Amino acid sequence: MKILTAAQMGEVDRLTTERYLMPSILLMENAGRSFVDELEKACPGLYGKRIVILCGRGNNGGDGFVAARYLALRNANPTIWLFSDPDKIRGDARTNWEIVRAMDLPVQIFATSAEARSHLRKASYPDVVVDALFGTGLSKPIGPDFRPMIDWINEASTGAFVAAVDIPSGILADSSAVPGPAVKAHLTVTFSALKPAQVVPPASDFAGKVILVPIGSPSALFENREYRLNLIDPAQVLRALPRRAPDSHKGTFGHVFVVAGSRGKSGAALMTGLAALRSGAGLVTLWLPKGLQRSVIGKFPELMTEFLPETEDETSDRSGAARVLDQLSQVEALVLGPGMTTHPSTRRLIWELVRHSPVPVILDADGINAFVPPAEPLKNDQGWPIVITPHPGEMARLTGKKTSDVQKNRLETARDCAARHHCYVVLKGFQTVIATPEGDLYINSTGNPGMATGGTGDILAGMLGRFVAGWKIRAERDGKQDLADYVSAAVYLHGLAGDLAAESESMESLIATDLIAYLPKAFKKISNP
Repeated sequence: MKILTAAQMGEVDRLTTERYLMPSILLMENAGRSFVDELEKACPGLYGKRIVILCGRGNNGGDGFVAARYLALRNANPTIWLFSDPDKIRGDARTNWEIVRAMDLPVQIFATSAEARSHLRKASYPDVVVDALFGTGLSKPIGPDFRPMIDWINEASTGAFVAAVDIPSGILADSSAVPGPAVKAHLTVTFSALKPAQVVPPASDFAGKVILVPIGSPSALFENREYRLNLIDPAQVLRALPRRAPDSHKGTFGHVFVVAGSRGKSGAALMTGLAALRSGAGLVTLWLPKGLQRSVIGKFPELMTEFLPETEDETSDRSGAARVLDQLSQVEALVLGPGMTTHPSTRRLIWELVRHSPVPVILDADGINAFVPPAEPLKNDQGWPIVITPHPGEMARLTGKKTSDVQKNRLETARDCAARHHCYVVLKGFQTVIATPEGDLYINSTGNPGMATGGTGDILAGMLGRFVAGWKIRAERDGKQDLADYVSAAVYLHGLAGDLAAESESMESLIATDLIAYLPKAFKKISNP
């Protein structure tokens, strides 16, 4: 699902009119009517309730005029408060202003800020407040002239239902920051595409529930390759989950190698392998230091095991690289790193496997730490994709930044890292960010704070192994596939399993293996929404 900046959204609106001959006033009509449709769903029984629509002189105010008309036609009682000299209204908004005047809808005009302040000091709060003051065209913080309107709406919100048209006034469409006073809405109805401020906090916290409605722009306009920011949605996940054919067998769904574990960290390997199996891999083989043999064999009979030479610290030794590489041609994906430590010999093992792997590689945890500078280049000589899954601390070490700077600029950091190393980056955390080597960005909407517990990253690594293996199989069978869809599917379902587990078990008691237990329900929910 595309997330567009204000300029990109303006381009879509313009091309809708120029290329597809749809009048801009029809887009405004569809926006105002759709807003009322969603307001009725969220706040049923509008008839008889007092509704105040605060309008500016721009197109957002024009949407408000259309909404007022439809509310009146549905026997509600809207009143328009216009915070502008009517003579300054232009274009489509002007046409709709003249319509509401011709319909003799209740209107109060405040041509100056002094008039507005005087009125607001005495005004009682209605049942419903509609914010149609500024919209996505706002390019600077709200100044003192309009601050009283924002403050009044927020004061009213303690008892009134506040709904914003397109975006809460005071929020800048392209920014996650809140630069000044802003409306805190219960509902925002936005048009054609999401905007960054509606997705990324803290700005998104002001939008309340966000409903996206189409207003007539053809879908082809959103396929512009310059529109690189996306929200992962179920439709994208389903592209990576084709129906299973009746004649399928275990080889159909891929064999995943997991090179992981060290003394005291066999659990990381086991969780990674089990997650790959539970998310649909046909076969999974764990490669572990020889010293873990007794603690692992037979614990989960579905997991196959191979053992590697080990260092004096019971970590995997570089000398085992040739054995793994010799058998990698039999599989579809390699997951590398969970619980491996940063022992020098283990780092060299990781470097060799990444460089020479004949299949795609998923690097997690110590697999990523092995490439903290100075290190070998993060590349695969055979051109297979590499997916890395850093948490903010690992990303900070990899890029030489502070963790706080990574968190302040998650989108930019992920995109720059993906471009620099020509890899896929899964920057974990609240709203996990996926960046592709080409510069596309995907924001995840699933997951919760209960997942902030040891081992959930291992679960994600295993799921990525399964989905990347699925990408390779399908690409070889059916032709080119978008790997971003498969990576996004793993991230989304990982968070969804966490949400289902937290809903059932509570966030406080959630542990990593709960995600494995709830993966079947996550798959069922995404397949049968």
